[in-house]
Amino acid sequence: MIYLFKITVWARREPTVKGHTALALEVALNSVSFFIDYFNISESVTPKIDLLAVPDFASGAMENWGLVSFREDRIIFNDKIASIIQKQQLGETMAHEIVHFWFGNYVTCKWWDNLWLNEAMATWLSYKPFKVYYPDWNMELQALTEEVIPVMWDDAKPSSHPIVVQNVTSAADITSLFDSITYSKGASILRMLEKIVGSNTFRDGLRDYLKMNAFDIGDPSIFYNNLFKNISGEKFMKNWLEELNYPILHVDLKVNNNGTYITFNQSRFIISNALDSSNLNSNYRWMINIQCVLGGNYSDSDITNLGEDTIDFILETEQETQFLPGKFYTWTKCNRDFQGFFVTKYSSDLSTVSSWQRFSSVLEAEPTFFSDEDKVNLLQDSFLLAYKGLIDYIEPLRILSSLINVKSKQFVIWCAFQWHWDVITDLVQHLPNTWTKFKDFAIKQILSSGTTVDDILEINSTDDHNTKLLKGLQFAFLCRMGYKDVVERASALFKSIPIEYFNGTNVDINIGADFLSTVYICHLKNDDNETDWNMMYNYYKTAVAPQEQTRALVAISSTNNKERLNRLLNEGLESGPKKIKRQDFFALLAYMSRHPTGRQVAWTFYKNNFQKLVNIFTLENRRLGTTINAIARSFQNESYLEEMNQLFSDYPNAGAGASARKQAIDQVNMNIEWVRSREQSLLHALETLYGS
Repeated sequence: MIYLFKITVWARREPTVKGHTALALEVALNSVSFFIDYFNISESVTPKIDLLAVPDFASGAMENWGLVSFREDRIIFNDKIASIIQKQQLGETMAHEIVHFWFGNYVTCKWWDNLWLNEAMATWLSYKPFKVYYPDWNMELQALTEEVIPVMWDDAKPSSHPIVVQNVTSAADITSLFDSITYSKGASILRMLEKIVGSNTFRDGLRDYLKMNAFDIGDPSIFYNNLFKNISGEKFMKNWLEELNYPILHVDLKVNNNGTYITFNQSRFIISNALDSSNLNSNYRWMINIQCVLGGNYSDSDITNLGEDTIDFILETEQETQFLPGKFYTWTKCNRDFQGFFVTKYSSDLSTVSSWQRFSSVLEAEPTFFSDEDKVNLLQDSFLLAYKGLIDYIEPLRILSSLINVKSKQFVIWCAFQWHWDVITDLVQHLPNTWTKFKDFAIKQILSSGTTVDDILEINSTDDHNTKLLKGLQFAFLCRMGYKDVVERASALFKSIPIEYFNGTNVDINIGADFLSTVYICHLKNDDNETDWNMMYNYYKTAVAPQEQTRALVAISSTNNKERLNRLLNEGLESGPKKIKRQDFFALLAYMSRHPTGRQVAWTFYKNNFQKLVNIFTLENRRLGTTINAIARSFQNESYLEEMNQLFSDYPNAGAGASARKQAIDQVNMNIEWVRSREQSLLHALETLYGS
């Protein structure tokens, strides 16, 4: 069938005439075509679709029906200087907005408490067109590191909130809902739901829901009640939608002469013992879809014996035991393919060898047995459990080392490691002794397989999408760890760029687009050259390519010069051309807070100018509220906590930032406890694996 619709991109003249809106047009066309077929509904698509690039736009995009507004970097793309990551961001944002033609426009929610169905559905489904049109992007796999892993961190605190929020009565309440729980946790639960019922059943359920509620409001229960055959869909989803946090699944394996017994026990997971969870229902139970594989042989200690048995059931109670008669396994791996939204803790009475050591052995002996999703899940669970203190840090480091020993080159696996390493980096970069060993370990992991900086920086036309992503990650990671060779190479590359390039002249700089941001950041972070910094600041104001504007902003915020950082912030309060864009101001504070010098400057500015910020942005601006999370994410002592409480006491009206304040306080309490009780575990693990 032929569908007739017209898509037009509206943007500034210069990028338009240079063809820099072609990718946006291509992805939009592919996304509309894909979702017409996927939903089997075309009447939601307006005959004329206009895509508008707005030079200063706070959100990533806004899905007005037929006229979709975007930030410039989500619609303008110059493939000579924009990275693979930036390309994916543009594509994902475009697909997300197109989904809203069906979820949000064609059918919408009755009230804001069900906002999640619009936004979570758009988030999860936005990954799907790429499987057809850009299969090498492997976007559904990347959903683990883009959505699942980050939001499991956010949702592991008492200050989180359910996906479905009751009593939404004010503009501030509504604005505060546009957060990671609504978008990413909602998407993660939909991903889990699709994995349980199957892709076709999930798609058909969406089709029925949309047709039943065309041009009207919809009740989400109508959708998921039709997906399950043997249980109530509403009963299954109720647990996941209406309760904050998620479960920890305790899996205990025992073997005797009769066979293997595996006991499953669930409870609420809170990431830190320092957090006050007394207001939470400790007896709350989720319906958990359990899928486990088994292996090992108790009789001959063969760790690589990969059994044919699997365990597959829904845990509805606190505890249940499964028995496999005549089978004598030594390990089980649950949450197959990282389908579920929970963390798993393993125990066994078999020997002094932990389950995590057995997983490490399997990873090295049978590198392809576990899927990439399972490998990411092993990293995720082990790092979360180590952070909380339920296992020693040596366990996730062993898992990582095993993956590296078999030369794993999957970007998403490295991305999962980097995500957790960044969380710890925020803390240990303020702890000199641990920081040195911590950096050395990370550097060795990247270089241990024989990879060199030259290998990473080599621009090879045969590199596939995954390789380009991986190289960009490795170069940036080595820069953040302060690896001398990368710091020196980045500065040399920066100095090789002709000045004309920063003045807008089209010249060849011979630096791969996936490394350009790191070159800028690494040089300005480690070289206090005022001329270079001023040149980059001017480049932020004048660059035609929006991706280059973003790179320049991150780079100038990476300097350790306090005077320049304060200059940026003070000029950010001013309005007018050639100033810090309003859309970039809170991003600037967040970028600055990623390093010790910038963190102190950003915090001092934020608390001393809070009323000015309220006057400019208003309390209903969610970014004003959530910025406290970015600034305080690495605070790790009581004095910072006292300063935060004083600020919140002086300005008790938080507006849309009320939840963010609670989350920030939780994070600082977590950090204080981690330094007090977990730093030594990490230090011991690093010394055990690589010596003192």
